[in-house]
Amino acid sequence: MAMTGFNPDEVNSSINSVKSAYEALIRALGDDMQNQFVGGMADKWACRNAQSFFNDAFKPSVDSLISSSNQIFESIVSAMNAAGQAWAEQTDANYSPVSFSAINKTMDTSVIQENIGGVRGIDLDTATGVVAKLPTIAESAKNALTQAQQAVQSCGFIGGGQAESLVNALGVVKSKIDAATGEISNETKSYMDQTIAEYSNTEGKVSEAFSANN
Repeated sequence: MAMTGFNPDEVNSSINSVKSAYEALIRALGDDMQNQFVGGMADKWACRNAQSFFNDAFKPSVDSLISSSNQIFESIVSAMNAAGQAWAEQTDANYSPVSFSAINKTMDTSVIQENIGGVRGIDLDTATGVVAKLPTIAESAKNALTQAQQAVQSCGFIGGGQAESLVNALGVVKSKIDAATGEISNETKSYMDQTIAEYSNTEGKVSEAFSANN
């Protein structure tokens, strides 16, 4: 690194850009997945198939994505702080590391019920609309990761090899999101098909029961 006088504002700005991208990522994987997908299905799909999907397939997949994202962003901020410290030491300056706290979120699937007022099944049309939100949520998450990659690439105080390694680590998370989204979509269809085979299309009855019981 060919560095001149230490510039703490540059370090802080770069790390805060990474933190902002991380918060956007967790909003997508944590909040949007919870509210739009899990919450969106709560009044449309109620049976053991629904519970099995959300508890055994969906939740472990998304929880794992959030956990691995936390670890990667912790390591990135740590590496950037270390690089900032090294720059400060080279120029006999002081550096105060930027703090980072992981947002430990897990999916709450308890809203998915075995029956609602005795009604079991799936309102297929509206449930399919909820599934259609998955690609948009995934795209928001990947956009946040792209922002983090750009912040790492544009900062001038990390060596090229280390920056490339951090950018690649973020790329791995992108690939995991793509894989998880595809898997969740396929698993959703499979469990929905099982529900239709068992209960047929309830065509609004689940939603009506949900409204009557809440």
